[in-house]
Amino acid sequence: MTEAEIHLLDTETWDQHELLEVICSRYFVLGSQGLAEYSWEVNGREGRSPSASLRSLNRHLKDLSLIAVLDEGDPPLLSVGGLPSQVMVMPAWQQALVWVLVTGFVTMAGALWVTHLNPASTTFESAVLQTSLVFFALPVVGSVLLASYARIFVSDAFEVESNHLIPLAFPVMSPEWPFSLISAIGQMRPDLNPIPNRRALGFIELTTPTVMFVCGSILTILGLGMTPNQPPAYEAAPIVVDTNFLVDILGSVMLSSDVALKLQWIHPTGLAGIALSLAGWALILPIPGFPGDRILHAIIGPEDMQEGSNQTSIFIATLGFALLIFISTEYWPWLLLAAIAAWRRFSPEQMPSPYIVDEYAGLDEIQMRQIASLTLVILLLGYPGLEPSYEMEDWDKGLSTESWPTHISFENGNVEIELTLEPVGVMPVSGWLQMRIEGDPFGDWQIVSECMDERGVCRFDDITQVSPGSVSVSMNRDQMEASEQTFRLVILLDVADHVSEYTIVFHPTGVTSPIDPLWVMVEDTQTPRICVEIMVVEDDYVNLTNNNPFWSFENETSLGPGIHDLCMRGHEGALQSLLMWDDQYRRMGPPIFMSRENLSNDVLALPVEGTQPIIQVSDGEWHIPEWFELDSEYAIARGESGSAFCPSTEVIAEVNASGDWVRDLADRSSILLPAGEIGNATLRFDASGWLAMCRGTTMLASYRVAEGPDVMVNPGTLSSRMPNGEFSIVNRQNTSMQISLDWTGDAVAWDNWEAWAPSEVAAMSSVTANASVHGSPSAWWAAWVTADEDDITLHFAARSWEAP
Repeated sequence: MTEAEIHLLDTETWDQHELLEVICSRYFVLGSQGLAEYSWEVNGREGRSPSASLRSLNRHLKDLSLIAVLDEGDPPLLSVGGLPSQVMVMPAWQQALVWVLVTGFVTMAGALWVTHLNPASTTFESAVLQTSLVFFALPVVGSVLLASYARIFVSDAFEVESNHLIPLAFPVMSPEWPFSLISAIGQMRPDLNPIPNRRALGFIELTTPTVMFVCGSILTILGLGMTPNQPPAYEAAPIVVDTNFLVDILGSVMLSSDVALKLQWIHPTGLAGIALSLAGWALILPIPGFPGDRILHAIIGPEDMQEGSNQTSIFIATLGFALLIFISTEYWPWLLLAAIAAWRRFSPEQMPSPYIVDEYAGLDEIQMRQIASLTLVILLLGYPGLEPSYEMEDWDKGLSTESWPTHISFENGNVEIELTLEPVGVMPVSGWLQMRIEGDPFGDWQIVSECMDERGVCRFDDITQVSPGSVSVSMNRDQMEASEQTFRLVILLDVADHVSEYTIVFHPTGVTSPIDPLWVMVEDTQTPRICVEIMVVEDDYVNLTNNNPFWSFENETSLGPGIHDLCMRGHEGALQSLLMWDDQYRRMGPPIFMSRENLSNDVLALPVEGTQPIIQVSDGEWHIPEWFELDSEYAIARGESGSAFCPSTEVIAEVNASGDWVRDLADRSSILLPAGEIGNATLRFDASGWLAMCRGTTMLASYRVAEGPDVMVNPGTLSSRMPNGEFSIVNRQNTSMQISLDWTGDAVAWDNWEAWAPSEVAAMSSVTANASVHGSPSAWWAAWVTADEDDITLHFAARSWEAP
């Protein structure tokens, strides 16, 4: 048996603190211990910088599942703790499954966009799905995958563990978000993923937004180049998208066509680019949890981010941003983004901050400028606007008049204008233009245009935003003896389902004239009030007089230079006392004589708006009277609003006018009646708007339509001046109606007047009445017939010349 070997054992072992102190002392000169258990004030050993020493120390500690961090300070404070354990990321096969699923979602959304551009196709057609996959899904998913690999590459360069991004997308398309792609998120928690320093944090977090933004901008330019110049055959309102400033600049330089037009029907590749640019721009916003917030940490520094004054400034800026968004737009994705920003910034549960290992290293000025400049460039050039996508209103609403003038000055009786023809929306527009002059009845203006045919109608076809048209119009005044007056050119824009009117007012230069060419009916009562503004030019002084005793001035009649309100009040029968009509069958207002000292005198003759003859309709039906029969064919046109115009087209439905027949007249519709007898004809339409009788584009008569008993007079119309002598009152109601007489005026007691009518008119019959004048009385008179639910009234008014 051999002698036992003796080994000496220490009775004391190192504890954790002593072990870490010994290890750290190999790389640092340790000073005073910090407040934490494993922390010391340190400096680099052997002239090395603290940051370089920290990297060497952490390579040693990594095998022990420990990590050392270096805080800002002078001297810096070294702390050692356990290496954070990441939450388990998805295995590779699950990540691949997610990417495949998202690709399917994006393909589905792209197919919806393709069918939106081509309504004749269906979503699940193989050709549609292939187009969506190739031109939309692969560019989107491929760019996000490129951003994911780029982030991993940059992370590896800084010795940071990283995994693939997870894309998020919707499989649907809506006007507010037709882009499908929402975002791309990382799988690792920032507070559990150590980052060497602020520089590494800044460049790693910048990688994904930058790659997505650059890829998106390139794809947008390519997509715009692939977008056709002409719009597709939309069947529903198009979804219009907007681009960022960078694409606007590059598009204006690289593309020959108008970028704004192509954004109304952009190619799927262009839509993919906008989706990527939007997502990249949104990721760089300084919202807690977004890469932009971690970039802000890198630029400012964790310590400054937690400082009270900086926190307050960030809170106020976030609140201001949220309020600005809520005030400026109703675009719900931006509202949601602003709400998330405010909620996360103000939430008591703070988002985890990035885990920066070496805070002492900081950022030098060059690095800070690089990160901040790139961030600002993306934020500014990538700004997508307050409404990156929206559904276009009025996408098929006819011609646009935005560029047309409203007022033009002229002189010497000649006017020339050029009107641009372009659609309001996106669809090609075809139709007609009709033009007429209203006002200045003594000027005898003539309209000349090369586009007008022999009927005075201008036809245009297939006007688009890319290929607009134009119409040149000249107007010449044949009657040069009379003074120039204000007039207006009324243009009917007759496009299928979208009929509208546009008015251009022409003012003579250096001539005293009304500002508007028509009297405005201010009070449409038994004692009507009409007004107009009159502009007296410099060095002109006029005195106004009126010889119609039914009308009197309400304002000053001696006018100097400037703009003046001119109003006239009428007695009962004032409108009926007016003898003349304009071409649209409005009553011409009382002539106003303008006299000047030692200068020529003028006469103002203006039509009164809304004074066309009246047709009353009962229960939505109106029977065409037999005296409407003419010896040649003519059309009856109807409209619910606007001015009366004859049909622009020569293709009008002709009725079979034999026997009993009924037709419905919709808004802006017309029928063609043959010459001679028209049978027992009934028209059905609402008791509003207007009715016109036309031969071609020549208006034979124009009527206002009102609700009331179906009573007519022949010759003449209700509420209009009757001719001197006998006439018929026709009751076309199913009940008899009483007839009464009403005398008014200061001269009705004279012996020159005769007015009588039977006391009653039976149902569906007529009676003869009379309104006559004997001799040559020095008075102005008017007779007219009205009908209401109570009875029929024959009115007779007479006023003396001597008592206006």
